[in-house]
Amino acid sequence: MDVGLVDTHDERALVGWHAVLQTVERETWPDRTGYSLRDVRAYAGHAGTSRRFVYFAARESTDTVLGVGFMECPMLDNRHAAEITLAVHPAHRRRGVGSALVEETARYALADGRSVLNSIVDVPVAVADTHPSTPFARHVGFDATLPGNSRYLFVPLDPAKVDELRRVVATAPEADAYRTFTFVGPWPDEYLEDQCELNRRMSTDEPAGDDEHQEEVWDARRIAENGELLRARGSWKLAAVAEHVATGRLVAFSELLFAPDAPAESWQMATLVHPRPTSRRSPTPHPWSAGS
Repeated sequence: MDVGLVDTHDERALVGWHAVLQTVERETWPDRTGYSLRDVRAYAGHAGTSRRFVYFAARESTDTVLGVGFMECPMLDNRHAAEITLAVHPAHRRRGVGSALVEETARYALADGRSVLNSIVDVPVAVADTHPSTPFARHVGFDATLPGNSRYLFVPLDPAKVDELRRVVATAPEADAYRTFTFVGPWPDEYLEDQCELNRRMSTDEPAGDDEHQEEVWDARRIAENGELLRARGSWKLAAVAEHVATGRLVAFSELLFAPDAPAESWQMATLVHPRPTSRRSPTPHPWSAGS
């Protein structure tokens, strides 16, 4: 078995890599679309200054991919850590493929000056207690630090629920001090400073499970690079924001991600209300109620 980096300029290699990831995703989450080949190509071709993406594969021969790994390496902040995703084809498990991939990603991370590998074990609740990914993670040296849940919301919402949410917004203290509105990204240029500030705050308000996690660096260049990656994936975002009318500053946001390969679903990427003194409380910017 050979374990190493994937040549991201090799289309055949990317297709084989994606086939393994897709097989594992559909086995675990049959009702999700998962990452498309276009996504894989976009991350492979991304040449930004804030993040670097690295592909690994375990092969038995040139044509047989046993398992794959994906590493996201922050470059402006949190350079002590990297996040990895692993997937081993069901036909090739319990042969040391996963362990070999962890060993190779750890070797790469150490050579890159990093001391922590983070990963998310994402499995259905019904099999969470028995799924082999959790004991495997412990076996190769990972410590469980933060539990979490993915939740589904089916739309359109029940009209009674929409009315309830609007009543909550209308009766909130100082509700008339804010206005909510939606737009399709990219964000308007006049809100660039607020977009960066909200993302900085999100990077520390969102639980990370990494005790050494630092506030992320967000600036115009990082925003532009993220937009380039999004366009390369063929995806787009819908943003709902709350503006403090007196100052014109955005104090809250929520974003949904849409992809052409997943027309029946979207992903909520972030939601934050900034604890700025001028915004003791703002109406919750709900993407569905605000946009209906």
